[in-house]
Amino acid sequence: MQPESFKKGDLFEKFVEDELFKATEYTLIHRTNTYDQNESRYAEDTLKPDFKFRCKSTQQEFYVEAKYRSGFNADNKIDVISYTQIERFKVFQQEENIPIFIAIGYGGIPDNPDNVSLIPLDQLSYLELYPTFLKRYNVNKGLIDSASLNLPRKQSKVKSKKPLEKQPEKHESAVKHTTVAPFKNNKILVAAGIGLVLLAFLLFNVFNTSIEGTLKQKTTEYYSTLHSGNIDALENFINPSVDKWYSQTDVTLEEIKEDTRRYIKRHPATSTDIQWDTFKVTPLNDGHAVTYTMIYKLLKENKGKDIIYHLKIHAVWDKDLKIKSLYEEKI
Repeated sequence: MQPESFKKGDLFEKFVEDELFKATEYTLIHRTNTYDQNESRYAEDTLKPDFKFRCKSTQQEFYVEAKYRSGFNADNKIDVISYTQIERFKVFQQEENIPIFIAIGYGGIPDNPDNVSLIPLDQLSYLELYPTFLKRYNVNKGLIDSASLNLPRKQSKVKSKKPLEKQPEKHESAVKHTTVAPFKNNKILVAAGIGLVLLAFLLFNVFNTSIEGTLKQKTTEYYSTLHSGNIDALENFINPSVDKWYSQTDVTLEEIKEDTRRYIKRHPATSTDIQWDTFKVTPLNDGHAVTYTMIYKLLKENKGKDIIYHLKIHAVWDKDLKIKSLYEEKI
């Protein structure tokens, strides 16, 4: 017998297909099997998003995954997608070079939800979403205007029927040796100046890219050290004197080590998933300010279930690439 949650899912999928992406504007290329079809024989392409459409006006193909939720949980959030599924979809999107959208219906009934949000996969950094985030991507409950999807129009390759005209042969003229006039000297100086500016700009960008890569590596190693429980190795990442450490100010490295030992004793199993596309580095006089978002999990904390936090991290790394300040905000 089909579970109630799958019945609701099937109803919302039908709503997405019949109301949002009607056959008049969109060609249906692929639809995953229903629960009953998979019961008799599981189809491997069920792992793909629910639908694959082709926009008739742009000829651009895209996927849509349909999710229905009756309402918000106690934390005023909607659990939208699993970590495994979002990572799998990212692989599909990259390999096929086809955009993926998550259609979320919430409230009301599955075949006529109160609200519908259509979120590009690239904008979905969190597994649970607040109402304010969902509202940014709310759409009308009707045919989706293809222009709102920002799909690039496919360019058709048109072969020119007109043969190329044979160009007359050009005869090289004798090279004349002339002196450079004064105004040409000025032009050369201007060109040289522009070249130096461009060179400086290039070197600046190369330096910034190098710093960003180094800080990403240091950040990865920092969290790996935390997860391994190697407290003494924190001195490789943290300044002996820290201006801000979460809710504390003016903290020493030794105090941080002791605090970390107590934390690991309470929460021995944790994991971090940094959203690297949000990683931003801002140069400071004596270091670099770094911000990024991440999914932080306390593994099997609540009756065998992971506790998940969506965080934005603010850090300052000094000129020696050691943390001088670190705090977080919940998203």
